[in-house]
Amino acid sequence: MKITLKKILFASVMCLTMATQAQNSPLEISTESSCESQLLKKLDFMLDGSFANENVLFKEVAKLRPCGLDEFDVNFFGNMDVFNTMLARISKEKKVEQMTFNDLYNEIVKFKKADVYKEIREVTIASEKLGETVGNIENWSQDLVIFENLGASKDVIIKVYDYLKSHPDNKKTYKEILGLLKKQS
Repeated sequence: MKITLKKILFASVMCLTMATQAQNSPLEISTESSCESQLLKKLDFMLDGSFANENVLFKEVAKLRPCGLDEFDVNFFGNMDVFNTMLARISKEKKVEQMTFNDLYNEIVKFKKADVYKEIREVTIASEKLGETVGNIENWSQDLVIFENLGASKDVIIKVYDYLKSHPDNKKTYKEILGLLKKQS
């Protein structure tokens, strides 16, 4: 991937758009400035040996939050396997010593446009939401749709339903219920 003036301008416009949408509040101007300055920095963690630590990788990717990354993005792109995929693309055009956060950010933006990313994000968020939901028989028909969309097996669905039916005053989340059912298996 070549770093072009167009790509650099795109990243700058993204940061400016975020600030404009908030009508240039002091926080947003600070965010814009933080984004722009972060994009210019080199990926030094790639050179000093700390790259091998996934916690360091997460912290480095998190530095792009002012550029519009949310918590899901940071977790996803801070994963070593995902990062290595992006790194392989970037390194086709640049040496590691020349790579900047702008290169990483541009690759993240491309990745986020892919259908597979959108699907992973949707499924993960739905799964997390369902896991935090307290299961009850009264809402089962709504929750069942989510279980089915997430690809839960018929066996799991039946076990969860049976659990809710036999525990009408349940206070456990679906994550806790699934943990209990797993232990019982």
